[in-house]
Amino acid sequence: SFRRALALDPQLKIAQINLAIALFNLQDIEAALPAAQTAVKNSPESLQPVYILGLIAKNQNRADDAVAAFKRVLAIDREDVGANVNLGQIYAQQRKYPEAVAVFRAAFAAEPYNATALYNLATALLRNNAREEGQQLMTRFQTLRQTGAATNIGQNYLEQGRYAEAIVSTGAENDLVDRRTPNVNFVDATDEIFSISKPPQRKNAKTIAAKNNTKSFKNNVSNESSGKPTSKTDAATLFDYDGDGKLDLVTSSLGKLTLFHNENGRFKDVTAEAGDLAKDYEYISNSLVAGDYDNDLKTDLLAVRADGFTLYRNEGGGRFAEVTRAANLPAHKPNDRTLISSYACAFVDADHDGDLDIFAPGGVDLAIGAGASEAASLPNRLFRNNGDGTFTDISEKAKIADKLEANAVVPTDYDNRRDTDLLVVGEQRTALYRNQRDGSFKDVAAEVGLDIGGKSAAAGDVNKDGYTDFFIGRDDGESRLFTSDGKGKFKKENIATGKVSATGAQFLDYDNDGLLDLVTSSLLGFRIWRNLGNEWREVNQSNRLEIGGRFVSGDLDRDGDLDVVFVPLAEPVKVLRNDGGNSNNSVSVSLQGRASNRTGIGAKIDVRAGSLAQKIESYSASPAPAPSDIHFGLGPREKPDAVRVIWTSGTVQAEVEFPTILKNQTAKNSAPLKIEELDRKPSSCPYLYTWNGERFEFVTDFLGGGEMGNWQEAGAYHYPDSDEFVRITSDQLKPKNGRYEIRVTNELEEVLFLDHLKLVAVEHDAGEEVYPNEGLGISTAGKRILYTTRNALPPIAAVDTDGRDVLPSIKNLDRRFYDSFKSLNIRGYAAPHNLTLNLDDKKGYDGRTLLLLTGWTDYAFSSDNLAASQSGKSLFLPKLQVKNKKGEWQTVIESIGISIGRPQTLVVDLTGKFLSDSREVRIVTNFKTYWDKIEVATSEQKDVKTIELQPVQANLRERGFSEEIKYGEMIAANYDVVLNDGRWKYFSGTFTKIGAVNPLLEAVDDVFVISKTGDELVLSFDALPEPPKNKKYTFLLFADGYSKEMDINSGSPDQVFPLPFKRMSKYPYAADEQFPMSEEKRRTYDEYTTRPVKGVLPRIELVVK
Repeated sequence: SFRRALALDPQLKIAQINLAIALFNLQDIEAALPAAQTAVKNSPESLQPVYILGLIAKNQNRADDAVAAFKRVLAIDREDVGANVNLGQIYAQQRKYPEAVAVFRAAFAAEPYNATALYNLATALLRNNAREEGQQLMTRFQTLRQTGAATNIGQNYLEQGRYAEAIVSTGAENDLVDRRTPNVNFVDATDEIFSISKPPQRKNAKTIAAKNNTKSFKNNVSNESSGKPTSKTDAATLFDYDGDGKLDLVTSSLGKLTLFHNENGRFKDVTAEAGDLAKDYEYISNSLVAGDYDNDLKTDLLAVRADGFTLYRNEGGGRFAEVTRAANLPAHKPNDRTLISSYACAFVDADHDGDLDIFAPGGVDLAIGAGASEAASLPNRLFRNNGDGTFTDISEKAKIADKLEANAVVPTDYDNRRDTDLLVVGEQRTALYRNQRDGSFKDVAAEVGLDIGGKSAAAGDVNKDGYTDFFIGRDDGESRLFTSDGKGKFKKENIATGKVSATGAQFLDYDNDGLLDLVTSSLLGFRIWRNLGNEWREVNQSNRLEIGGRFVSGDLDRDGDLDVVFVPLAEPVKVLRNDGGNSNNSVSVSLQGRASNRTGIGAKIDVRAGSLAQKIESYSASPAPAPSDIHFGLGPREKPDAVRVIWTSGTVQAEVEFPTILKNQTAKNSAPLKIEELDRKPSSCPYLYTWNGERFEFVTDFLGGGEMGNWQEAGAYHYPDSDEFVRITSDQLKPKNGRYEIRVTNELEEVLFLDHLKLVAVEHDAGEEVYPNEGLGISTAGKRILYTTRNALPPIAAVDTDGRDVLPSIKNLDRRFYDSFKSLNIRGYAAPHNLTLNLDDKKGYDGRTLLLLTGWTDYAFSSDNLAASQSGKSLFLPKLQVKNKKGEWQTVIESIGISIGRPQTLVVDLTGKFLSDSREVRIVTNFKTYWDKIEVATSEQKDVKTIELQPVQANLRERGFSEEIKYGEMIAANYDVVLNDGRWKYFSGTFTKIGAVNPLLEAVDDVFVISKTGDELVLSFDALPEPPKNKKYTFLLFADGYSKEMDINSGSPDQVFPLPFKRMSKYPYAADEQFPMSEEKRRTYDEYTTRPVKGVLPRIELVVK
């Protein structure tokens, strides 16, 4: 492919570099060497070809050349682990142990979990006679090795170092950037935009202090006798309040809000019809943010006033209701003269539970009245959304209640750990609160290199490395750009050679070329800094506007480029229309969450369009750090190849079908691409397929009881039940070439730990059926039971909570499910409901009675349980009730369990459970269990014969994902259609190698096949002879194993390790518990666990057709 690219364009530098990398990994050293030399000559700024030259020289034992190459890499990136390790290994071979120790120590400091760096450092110290430290580090190496969480520098691709990995084009490469200044200007279109209504004016604007960002109200009084303050600036925000796809505008002027409806690029004042939004309030609004806090698909509005919050609930029809006190938020109290002046605010899903919390960083506190003269800082405040329309202040518990006198806040996942962190830019310093995933945050600004305070903040991935970068604006000209190094730290850079003042800032693609530019405002004016990939260049506007203050941006007229709305100091609002940006193409995206908050705030959106790649995060913050639109410039490309959303729920969703987007777009054809979150279950358990004589048939998923780390309540995770018998009928498993063929696949977002698998054939009478006692939440008392039944029949009646007849839904196994219960807006939760069954009209029957319930459960994940707990909800397993002699319902079985397969049959033994002659039973729960078929059996238990079969073949291979087939809400799988579309995230770590794995499955011994997403286990068993006459087989696949998924609130949701084991007290287990790693197990794991997987996300290119 790279050679074909170079045949088309011999000067394409990225192809030259990647060709050298590919040839080296193919071990074609003779061809790799000149390819790398050519790449170095043509791309002297790139470290990849230099690094490859170093690897080639080391491979060829040309030590001096290798040392020179690795030193050249380290001269630019001194912390690179690969270069330091390789250089150290050469020094060690030359017995230059002091030099080896120095570079190994640098590698270990940069990556403390790198086993190669640690082992080599320990060895070099021992050989350099530093025995005490060397032995300590060698012991540490053994401990790290035992955890299995170590990374390595090795010989395989993705193990050789970051500069040995192929470069993926992003559009920021020199070859791809058009450095010509585009003909784009921002023009004052205020009169035109507000031609329907007058632009909002400020009351008593002249009383506002001219000194920028003065944090004092005492000189800004609009009415000296009333004591009501005016602000140095007011706020504005853009949001689509009526769901018509166009950005509407709300502005504040002192205590009054004004709502403008966007009527095809013209704003109309509709405040009078907006309900409580039209009310005047005593104090100013410093911040305005929009978001659907109650998840009713209507965007609400929050105003942060000088005396508290005002929360407006969108009632629909253009009307808003003020619900501040009902929501338990701090609101103005008539006799309270304390002003809470927060200049910033954000809606954010801080705990990833699917609803929007509120973060208001600290501001100033003024006592208004006689003698008031000083302002004191107030702490940051985080209000947790309880999911029931109310909020709870958790600032202290979240360890976030610092005092910063903040000017800006940016909720962002700065380190790509899949959780939301908080950047707060304060007057004197900046804080970066890292999400600790335990409900608390930690300020790491000093550790990561954010060492200045400021007036404003912009956020975006300006260098296209997939990590968020920051611009912190100051009013003294010392503004700085902070670019992420991809390892959790930031490099401070100047945006220009001269001073840059910025009291307002955003990263936005003003010219639609696919690179995020920087727009700033200050008292010195409105400025644009164009991103050229490797430098920034200020663009001189032909009609330079001397305008300052806060601003918001978005495509107001839907012509395909971004416009700007300014709230300048002491002046009316101004609208600057972008003229010329749409000479390049663009696409905007509108999000609607499902398991995530409904406005999609906090989602990450990736676009790939040919050679162009860009990532944007969705924000709702004031001041806005980025456009209100999720807007991607495409340059000359007509449309994206793929748009991918990583929702805050963790769901990964890619779209590849788009309408063609033409140049010179109109409002009609540039409507945002609406993406609604898929109802995708991120995890479940492995899928089971069997050869039925014609094809591989999806039987069910299984081992759901082995799920680890599922959040149940604060400090408690689900304890796994690791073994299961999975029922397979004789029709589902037929011999193929003398063998039973079974496939076990990992098709969801989880890691599987498979310990033991075997097939049990149960020989029984042909007129009988056999069922194991399986299900989540049933009490087995350690016993394994095989129930036999004959002539099972459906109940004679079945009614739901509301008395509706649901018997037709549960009479046949037809995937027409009982589903008439009410679902809550939390995944996996239903309102408490009951299903009443009349089992037999022969009242008083006391013989053996089995209830057979076949169905599936749409269960909750960790974040769902967390969300439910905040509003006092919890799940309770299905109870079974019968009528006592008084005719009252009485619980006789506390838990009959739930089906965890799709489907699975539960067997409930009712023998001796009835308390009267009535044979009605009632199942009560709030689980979302969908029953497909319910039967009652009264036959006697019969003896059966069992035959155990061990696999004669067990091979692990990479396969992909089966096509999904939906039956109502239940998803089944079509084995015949395999997709490789990058639909899931991946655990990072080391997995079992591809190939034969029989030794790992022979016994229950904590020696696992560790399977990654997309793997398949191919199992073959010797087929049995045909059963005797009037007999048949029912098969049971016995499986023992565990799984864990990537829900952000689950235990250990990122790394493959630590390994589970049978006697662990919980998972994740405490530090004083260790996996029982014997030498024999260590040798087995060293032999088989050799497949590294780096990175959480598959490349977006996988979804491109």
